[in-house]
Amino acid sequence: MDYSNYFEILYDYKRKEIGTEEKSILFKIINNADLSSQIGSYLKLRDKTQPGDNSSISKLIGSKLLVEKKGLILRGMRKYQLSSSGLFHVLSETISYPPYLLKKYSNDPILLTLLYQYFEVDTIESSTARFYSIITQYLKQCCRITQNWLEDTQNSNEEHKNKLMNDLLFELELNPKLLAFRILIMYSDSNILSLTSKSKTGDTDVAYYEIESQMKEILSKDKKFINLLQKINTEFKEGYKEFTSSN
Repeated sequence: MDYSNYFEILYDYKRKEIGTEEKSILFKIINNADLSSQIGSYLKLRDKTQPGDNSSISKLIGSKLLVEKKGLILRGMRKYQLSSSGLFHVLSETISYPPYLLKKYSNDPILLTLLYQYFEVDTIESSTARFYSIITQYLKQCCRITQNWLEDTQNSNEEHKNKLMNDLLFELELNPKLLAFRILIMYSDSNILSLTSKSKTGDTDVAYYEIESQMKEILSKDKKFINLLQKINTEFKEGYKEFTSSN
């Protein structure tokens, strides 16, 4: 996989400390809420103050977490969206966010690199709560690993940077394989049954079982995910052969 766009976007990224008001605006953008009041206030401030004012939206733009959406201005209100750096911040720092976010930014290089080379957009959009939970955990892990690498390389020489880069690439390529292995185990019929909640009478919640079974069927029809499984299967067989033939 080519990670050049991913690294180009994040090369100068630094962890952002943002205030309560900025977090509130990000939360609304993440959840696709109406920002008219905040944006209207920002426009008034912008017209009355000097550049570099302390408005929340101005801070988020200055931190490269937000960008203005291209296109027409609706009723004098500008529209904003997460930048790639802003999306990376959300994936690594936010506890929860809706599946809608992963669809809305499905063409962003961050998600194209970490997620959508392994899954179709429709699969993620159809996520059950259980499946979506492991997807968000996976994304956070990838972002945290990348963030640690960025911090470790700030004052490193080129030789050490190259070593750390190789380590990062190994981890980024390993994580989706571990994710796929986890999905395989979690969605075996026996584990779907064992993880399905029970009613007061002790019977399996049939509706819940059917929902997870449908998720399994969706995954089985996802060509990108099946391609990932095939690669893992090949690597596993080769590794197994090497280990067992040496005895």
